[in-house]
Amino acid sequence: MGTWGTAISSNDTYADIYEQFIDLYNEGLAIPEITTRLISENQETINISEDANNFWFAIAKGQWECKALDEEILLKVNHIIKTGEDLRVWKDLGASPQDIKTRERVLNNFLIKLQTEQEKPRRKTKKKLCNSIFKKGDCLTYKMNNGNYGGAFVLTDEQETQLGINFIAITTIDKANKPAITDFKKAQVYVKRANETSFKGTEIHNAWVDQPQITGFFASNFKNANFEIEVIGNLPIINKYTVRRDLQIFSNWNDLKSAIPLRDEYAKINGIAKTKLKLTKWTSWNLIKHWL
Repeated sequence: MGTWGTAISSNDTYADIYEQFIDLYNEGLAIPEITTRLISENQETINISEDANNFWFAIAKGQWECKALDEEILLKVNHIIKTGEDLRVWKDLGASPQDIKTRERVLNNFLIKLQTEQEKPRRKTKKKLCNSIFKKGDCLTYKMNNGNYGGAFVLTDEQETQLGINFIAITTIDKANKPAITDFKKAQVYVKRANETSFKGTEIHNAWVDQPQITGFFASNFKNANFEIEVIGNLPIINKYTVRRDLQIFSNWNDLKSAIPLRDEYAKINGIAKTKLKLTKWTSWNLIKHWL
């Protein structure tokens, strides 16, 4: 369910379905087509009691905003609310009496809103798409907070996406002079001990691990970088870097300046990583000798 509050929109299911609905609306699809498509693609969600109500609430809100609320959808939502079906789900999940009372008020207000005709349809907007700042394989250098030059290597790029993410590996390069491409060819990725949170289904797992400092950087935040980043060359990526879906970490561009200067202080508190990782993991062929 992924609930973080009593509001209609305060759960993962509603947020995800509503976002998909509006995205498809902005792309020009008709409301009946959007509704049919989302119902067809989310049968698993609809068949889970703790998620189903939020699915229908999202569909109803999307239709209402677009001034196209289907009578059957309204009747379905009305049934969920008036019969106390949604409140039973909350009780079964162990919600407090105060939260149940608040949720009941929220549901009734939501139903009143749906029964009030929207004045005009939601305005269609086109999402602004962007490209990643750097190209896959770019070798980046910059002045760090300790006055030395650091180095980072771009593992992924994107074209015409909403966020324009680069996944970038921070290396252990720490030089008084600007590094050369040869420094990147033998560079190590900075690995530190970290208390890592990962997700398996609805379960949350925490464990101390050796975590390579490979994080995502948004194109939209690049304007906030208060230092110069120079591309000194490009190393072809032969072995593709795969982003873990259960662990996606994102950073501010300014973090590039501080990671290595703070390395020793961080290690004193959290321990020293034993894992060694070279950029050649992605830039060189994994050669296997076959003996006959």
